[in-house]
Amino acid sequence: MTRVLTVAVLLLAASTSQAREQRENCNQKAAAASGADRSEVIAQCIQRNARVTTVPPTLARMSQCNREAGEMTGEARVRFVNTCMEKTN
Repeated sequence: MTRVLTVAVLLLAASTSQAREQRENCNQKAAAASGADRSEVIAQCIQRNARVTTVPPTLARMSQCNREAGEMTGEARVRFVNTCMEKTN
């Protein structure tokens, strides 16, 4: 679930020029690596940058609801998260 949230944050950040600059910076840092190593260096760099940027309130609330859902799975988790999100909207 953490990876899903990370991907959502990265996708949201990808639309800004700052994110483009961050990707270019990460690409330069990974210039010496190749293959899977290069992908890993870029992924870690982007994740580090994403943690530093401001997270929109809805995404922050979604993250909180996911943490509160804990080990729930399936439909029970979906219902819980939906109810949790509605509380603040």
